[in-house]
Amino acid sequence: MSSRTGAIECRSLKKVFGDRVAVDDVSFQVPPGTITGFVGANGAGKTTTMRMLLGLVAPSSGTAWVNGRPYRDLEQPRREVGAVVDGPGAHPGHSARTHLSIMALAGGLPRRRVDEVLDLVELTEHAHRRVDGFSMGMLQRLALAGALLGDPGILILDEPVNGLDPPGILWVRDLLRRLAEEGRALLVSSHLLSELAEVAHRVVIIDRGRLIADTTLDDLLAEQSHVVELRCADPAPLVQELRARQVKVVADGDGLLIEGLSARETGEAVAAVGAGPVYWLTERTGSFEDVYFRLAGSMPHPLSDVAVSS
Repeated sequence: MSSRTGAIECRSLKKVFGDRVAVDDVSFQVPPGTITGFVGANGAGKTTTMRMLLGLVAPSSGTAWVNGRPYRDLEQPRREVGAVVDGPGAHPGHSARTHLSIMALAGGLPRRRVDEVLDLVELTEHAHRRVDGFSMGMLQRLALAGALLGDPGILILDEPVNGLDPPGILWVRDLLRRLAEEGRALLVSSHLLSELAEVAHRVVIIDRGRLIADTTLDDLLAEQSHVVELRCADPAPLVQELRARQVKVVADGDGLLIEGLSARETGEAVAAVGAGPVYWLTERTGSFEDVYFRLAGSMPHPLSDVAVSS
């Protein structure tokens, strides 16, 4: 495997369809050797951005570059960029081997790569089966094989685990990690946020066409508040004390949610005001899903607009 220098870059990228702005001033980079999770609801502009990177849609303004230039300017695009956007695009009457052989011929790639990628995605035993007999998971593997056929340094993958069973998802997770370790730049979209959290080094989040986050996953989660869940015998004096200290606290069923204190600090506060005994005390941090929905404005803050009776 040769060393990788490829990277993905969007600068002030914008796309307008008629009177609708699909992508609005989006800028981000995907460095070599990293997996960047690309997150956005349906209609957020995620797929349009990927299509601009692949030269399938022309930007209204701004730039979408791979290896420092537009996709259409690449001399051997399959050797530089691999993509999964709309499935494998295989003729249903062709076998997996025939489909990949046609791709190799069209891309000026060595035929030996067909067997190599079939082995890599674990489809060798199905190489001579007609594609119309493939499951959705097998079609995803075939699409990945096509993306890897040119041994590219850049991969743009839209929902690569769609249709895979749990063992298949684990297999894709391991494959993506290995590809990044080889120095490739990966832009990976998925609606399975917890799955992206398992593999992504960085996260790009767009909402209604605009960029709302571009950071490492660790930094994104570190910015989220810790919340303590508490059930105790007499919460009223504790609520009064915490609110006097400007600590946010709300009712949650028969318990409390407390933001800004650790579990130990909460226990000490319970003891100080005589609110015990404590029946339940635990500390949690925001998940990737919590962070995404909060940033995208699709979910209220867990400690907002709720009253506690005293």
